[in-house]
Amino acid sequence: MIASFTFIVLSFLVTLLIAPFLIDLLYQFKIVRGRNFDDTLKIKGRKDKIGTPMMGGIIIIISVIIITTIFNWNKYTQIPILIFLIGSVLGAIDDLLNIFGKKKRKFKSFSHHLKLALYHKKISKRILYIVSLPWALYKSLFNSIGSRYGTGLYPHERILIQFIEGAIVSYYIYFTLHIDKIWIFPNTYINLGWGIVILIFLIIIATANAVNITDGLDGLSAGVMLASFITFMTIALFIGNESIAILCATISGALLVYIYFNIKPARVQMGDIGTLGLGSLLAVISIILQREVILIIVGGIFVVETLSVIIQKISKRFFNKKVFLMSPLHHHLELKGWSEEKIVMRFWLFSFILAIIAIWVSII
Repeated sequence: MIASFTFIVLSFLVTLLIAPFLIDLLYQFKIVRGRNFDDTLKIKGRKDKIGTPMMGGIIIIISVIIITTIFNWNKYTQIPILIFLIGSVLGAIDDLLNIFGKKKRKFKSFSHHLKLALYHKKISKRILYIVSLPWALYKSLFNSIGSRYGTGLYPHERILIQFIEGAIVSYYIYFTLHIDKIWIFPNTYINLGWGIVILIFLIIIATANAVNITDGLDGLSAGVMLASFITFMTIALFIGNESIAILCATISGALLVYIYFNIKPARVQMGDIGTLGLGSLLAVISIILQREVILIIVGGIFVVETLSVIIQKISKRFFNKKVFLMSPLHHHLELKGWSEEKIVMRFWLFSFILAIIAIWVSII
C-alpha cells in the first residue's frame, strides 16, 4: 500500500515537471482545437474552446511510460503498456487528421458498393467489388453506428485496430496468465473457457470508445477515469497484485496533474490520444484483475453516456425523433441550460459514489 501511494506522488511530480513544456510544444506546433466539422459549436460558450491545445493526453502517456519502464516493468505491466501505446497511437492519428486534414473524408455506402458489384461496366472491376463485399458490409455496419465523419478516422478503422488490441490481450490473458474465469458478486468465479476471448474483445472496444464519448467537457472524462483507476488500485491491493496497483497509482498521479491543467478554462484538452489509450488500458486492467463486472459499476458514467448515444441513434434511425437535444448526455444537459461546471461536478460526484460502491462490492 505504501508503494502505491508513493507512486501517486512520484507520478504527480514527474507529470507536473513535464506538463508545461509539453503544453507549450502543442501551442508551437499548432496542435489546437479548430472549428471544422464540430457540431457542438452551436452550444453557448463552445467557441471559446477554439485554439485550446489538443492531444493533452500525451502528458499522461509520457509520464506513465517512463515511470513504469524504470520501476514497474514485469509480466503484469508489459501488455497493458503495449495496449496503452497502441490505443494512444490510434488516437494520435485521429487527432492529427482532424486538426490538419483539409477535406472531409467521403464514405461509399454498402448499397452503392453492391450496385457497382452488379452493374459495373468492367468485368474485372465487378469481380473486385464482389470479392470485397464482406469488407464493404463491415465498413457500412460500423460506420452506421459510429460518429459523424470529419477528416479523422472512420469508425471501422478504429474498430479494426481495437480488434488487434483485443487479439493481443486475449493471447496474453489466456495463454500467458492462464485466466479463463470472470469474477461475479459475491466472490464467485465463472469459467468461460474460450468465451473469455470474445468477452475481452467486447470490453476493450466498448471501454475505449465509451471513454472517448465521455470526453466532451473540461475535466469530465479525466475525473471519471481518476475514480476508476483509484478503484482498481484499491482492488489490486486487496487481491495482492502489487504491479497493477502501482500501475493504477502511476496513472492516477498523472491524471491529477492533467486535471489541474484541464479544469475550465482548460489550458489543454485530452484528445483521442488520451481517451483511446487510457480507455484501452482501463479495460485491460479490469480483465487482468478479473473484475470486469466492477468496470461496469465504477464506469457507470461511461455506460450512461454511451447508452445516450445509442438511444439517440436508434430513435433517429427508426422513429425519426430525437430523445436528447444532443448526444451524448452531457451535451443534452448543456442545451438544457446546465453550466459546464455543474455537469462536470455532478458527474464527478456520481463517479466517486460508484467507486465506493465498486470497492465495497469487490471486497465483501
